[in-house]
Formats: sequence, C-alpha cells, structure tokens
Amino acid sequence: MKKGVVFVLCLLCLMPLFSGGKKESVAAGTVELRFLGMAQASYSEQNVNDMTADFMKDHPNIKVYTEFVPYEDLRNKTLLAYGSNNSYDAVLVDDIWYTEYDSKGMLRDITSEVPQEYRDGVLQGGWNFVTKGGRVVGMPWFLDAMYLFYNKTMLAKAGYNAPPKSIEEMIDMGRALKARGIVQYPFVFSLAQAEALICVYANFLEAYGGSFQDKAGNYTLDTTGVKALELLVNLKNEGLLNPNSLEYLEEDVRRVFSTADAAFTLNWAYMDALASDPAESVLKADEVGIMVLPGARGVKDFAAMSGSMGLSVLTKSKYPKEALEYILYLSSKPVQDKHSDLQLPVWTASYDDPKIRAGHEDLADAAKLAFSIMNVRPSVPDYQEVSSVFQEYIQMALYGTKNPQQALTEAVQKVKGL
Repeated sequence: MKKGVVFVLCLLCLMPLFSGGKKESVAAGTVELRFLGMAQASYSEQNVNDMTADFMKDHPNIKVYTEFVPYEDLRNKTLLAYGSNNSYDAVLVDDIWYTEYDSKGMLRDITSEVPQEYRDGVLQGGWNFVTKGGRVVGMPWFLDAMYLFYNKTMLAKAGYNAPPKSIEEMIDMGRALKARGIVQYPFVFSLAQAEALICVYANFLEAYGGSFQDKAGNYTLDTTGVKALELLVNLKNEGLLNPNSLEYLEEDVRRVFSTADAAFTLNWAYMDALASDPAESVLKADEVGIMVLPGARGVKDFAAMSGSMGLSVLTKSKYPKEALEYILYLSSKPVQDKHSDLQLPVWTASYDDPKIRAGHEDLADAAKLAFSIMNVRPSVPDYQEVSSVFQEYIQMALYGTKNPQQALTEAVQKVKGL
C-alpha cells in the first residue's frame, strides 16, 4: 500500500514536466491571454508591462502574457500565430493592416461593445482607421504622424531664428548649414528598404500635393509622386542627405540627430522625449524643435501622413470578453494620461490638460495640427505587396540605377499586375 502511495506521488511530481503548460503557475479558473505588441516606439515595453500589471491587479482572474517584436516582424508574427493553433488574443495593428486583417476575418467586431464614453471622448480621427464597413474592429490606441525635428542651435548659428515655412526654405537652410561647415549632412531620413521609407516618402508626397491613388483607386505615383522622389534624390546628389540614410530605420536617424550630426529629420512622436534625454542624446530640450512638415511653396502650408495604430481582439481568441476588457483598459483615458511621457493620449480632453502638456507643449500643438490634416497610406488588402514594390523602385532611384520618373512608372505598372 505504501509503495502505491509513493508511486502516485512520484507521478504527480513528474506530471508538470510533461504537461507542456507554462512555467508560471496560475490559479485555477484564471483566464490566460496573450498580447503581441511592438518593441520600439510609442509606448515602451516597460510602459505596456506597467499598464498590464495594473490591469491584472484590477482583474485578478485574468493573467496577461505580453510579447514584443520589432515593427518589421509584427505583421508576420500576428499572421503566423493566427494561422496556427496558438493565436494571440489581442494584438497591436498598424492602420495600413486593418483592411487586410478584416478581409481575412481576423478581427472581432466590437461595434456594440464600445462604451459611449470612448465614442464621445476619443479624437474622431482615431475611429477612421479602426472602422471597416461600418463595423468597429479595433480601439484607437495612439494617433501618430511623422514630425519634422530640427536642431535650433544649428539653425541659429546659420542666422535662422525660426523653423522653415516651406520645403524650399528648409532646403535653403540645409545648404547654408553645409556651406558654413556647421554640419556635414544637414538631412538624415529612414530610407532603408522597409515601410519606414514609404512613410518618409509619403510625407513629401503629401507636401507636394501628390497621392498614391486617385478617387477610383488607381495608383498615380507616376504622375503625382515624381517631385517628391526628385527631392530626395537631389538631396542625396547634392551631398545634403546623409548617404547612410538608404540603410537607416527610425532608430538610426534618431541616434544621428541626437549626436548633433544632422539638423533635420522626420520621425514619430516617440522621439520627442528621447531627443533631449541625457541618457540618449547630447542635445538639451531647448535645442530640439518639433513641427509638422511644411508643404511646398504655393501648394499647402503643412503636410502629414498617418502612422496610427490600434488594438484589436482576434476572432480566434478563446476569451474575447476578457481580451476586450484588456484593450479597453489600455486605451482608457486614465491609463493613457498616466503614461503620456512617450505618447500623447487619443482622448480629446487630454490636449487641454496642463499636466499632460507640461514638457510636451510643442509636440501637443504639432499633434493637434497633424491629426486635423493627416492623410493615410493606401488601405488595401494587398498593401504589403504594393508597398514592397514601391520600396524597391524608390530605392532604385535613390541609388541612381533609375531616374525618378522611370522608377515610379515601372513601379505603378508592376503593382497593376499584382
């Protein structure tokens, strides 16, 4: 009898080794959720983990496992997991992916479950990209645009006491900075063959009044997008653009700007806090300027392109109710206000809160303007393939193997055949 008891006890001890369960034990009846987020920009991993820890304190029956990957891996990781037997419950979704995910039936319709206070309080622009066919399939988590960052000290040395009012004036400033030996390469942009390249190009495209598509959905870059590409090519050929830009992503240009090796760059809002952080930068807060990119003279005053993202519950989640509770918590006003040091909230009232604006006044003002005028990249199911084609051909022009007109003409022809 004693041997039997010992045998059973041994089996019980060995069971966890073969169970395949998580290493971390959880209480019986606890709902376990998996969340996939982004490893850089916007809210930091620490921000999200702090939010999640607070959520679990308020919801002791829910255990959330967070995972973070670089932006470049976020879509593929989401799709691969969704296609397996181990889908995430909630994920971060770029605005350009919503149409694709929705067309594949991946996103849970939460239209009837969004509290009225969210509908009324969140900036109206936030609902545009998370709404498909009249259905809300995500929660706006952050609104973002690429901003023009400029080095005030460098501009002052060249005799400029105000930021540029047009693309043309910005280029003239860059020429003056280089001619006076203030900085070797006044401009640095994230132009690696990745989505970052499209974001930068899209901002200049908007500045020149161009567009990816016409109202009928036909791609028009071969006619409306040539000037924007010619600008980037000319900056490179004139020696005003850091040549490493063709290999740089957003973090690379942030570091170059933060070491005072560039006067102008385009980047997302997250850079505002880091550009003058002593641990990340040699610049002081009063040296860093941030504004919406000025438009081309005689075309428009300012230009902005959306880089917003939302939180969605995937249809394969076994616990959609709890997953929705989680993303509603992350996007709630108290939580966003608490963690506004790297990302401004999506709530209208937050922009008038002195505590939120403190230390971020210029960013808050720029964001208000950007969110009122920003356009969007094409929201089509095959966006990834379309974007890859444009990345390839735009880089051909930047490397000089094709001229801008030829590159965009061939690119448009190729995307028509997708």
